[in-house]
Amino acid sequence: MSSLLEPAIIEKGLTLRNRVAMASMTRNRCVDSFKPGPAQVRYYADRARDGPGIIVSEGIFVDWAGTDWKHAPVMASNEHAQAWRAVVDAVHNEGAYMFFQAWHAGRCQNDQMPIMKSTGRPVLAPSSVPAEDGKYHDLPGIPGHTKNAKAIENPRDVIETYRRSILLAKMAGFDGVELLCQGGYLPHQFMNSRANKRTDAYGGSVENRCRFTLELVDAISKEFGGPEFICVKISPTDVLNDSVVTFDEMQETYTYLIKELVGRKVGIINICRRGANIGAESANPEGYLSYFPRPEGYPLPSNYDPVLDFGGLVKCPGSASTLMANQDYDVEEANRLVKEGKIDLVMIGRPFIYNPDVVNRINKGVSFAKNDRGHSVYYGPYLEPDENYNDWPVAAA
Repeated sequence: MSSLLEPAIIEKGLTLRNRVAMASMTRNRCVDSFKPGPAQVRYYADRARDGPGIIVSEGIFVDWAGTDWKHAPVMASNEHAQAWRAVVDAVHNEGAYMFFQAWHAGRCQNDQMPIMKSTGRPVLAPSSVPAEDGKYHDLPGIPGHTKNAKAIENPRDVIETYRRSILLAKMAGFDGVELLCQGGYLPHQFMNSRANKRTDAYGGSVENRCRFTLELVDAISKEFGGPEFICVKISPTDVLNDSVVTFDEMQETYTYLIKELVGRKVGIINICRRGANIGAESANPEGYLSYFPRPEGYPLPSNYDPVLDFGGLVKCPGSASTLMANQDYDVEEANRLVKEGKIDLVMIGRPFIYNPDVVNRINKGVSFAKNDRGHSVYYGPYLEPDENYNDWPVAAA
């Protein structure tokens, strides 16, 4: 039997039926006022029935956000929580756990998007530094991220925004929270010297730049019943949304952060290797979704893998934290790393889109189906949400 199919226990928390997690994937299909509907209930239930240990929701904004994903979900009201309750209940009925991915875009928004205009929300960021990336296809001229980011006066106010959203997620029945700290989004921005030019207690030193993320972890832990119900998703080598930093800064930042997370006994530390450009999918025909070239002047050592580099800080003597690995793992590599004790869980993303039966295929030794429908599969356009979402076949018996 594959080592991926062995059960796993999150310290004092959840007992997982196997070591496979379904990744958070934006699908841009919450067409009913930023809420999930019948299409999402079916989508998540079908994949839960297949048997992953944990399913992480698509990124859910903790507040209204003017991103290019105009049908991404929001968790800001009781109505949002009630809609997600139907999804979570369906996942639980199939025997899987489900985590809420808490997402705040920070400076990676555009204040001209209709949702920002209708809600009157400013684009908030650690500092008034625009992100040099992004495309907004629904705005004239297809601009990038806004040039009008407002520096957050009191980061504790934004932590309170997260806290309110986390309470709604708890009301919806989620089993835990994945805090999104990668991709150039708000917690990542605070940790990153490109975006964070603050001179107060949340900027400057590595300890100060990590303060916002660690205070978020503490707030979530208090509201959700303990750190074991938290997954923190990081990507040390990330380049997305103008987030790349020097190797030295990366080493200093993530060594400090991971040690602090382990000291807090965070349940899962999810390390993504995006930007390192290694793994099964980085050079395949879908490589535009996997391969993120590093800007000139930001080299990495040859064959550098941040999961293997930082993983030892998670899987160290006395650690209560579980190490999850993410980004372009095939079954063979993931199984080997679990067997060797180098990782505990593997997070699989895109294959779950066109394989509702990922775990069953692993169990039977059947190769994953590939996407043969083109790039619109991921985010649209589509005539109705079920298209390229709930119409993928399972492997023949």
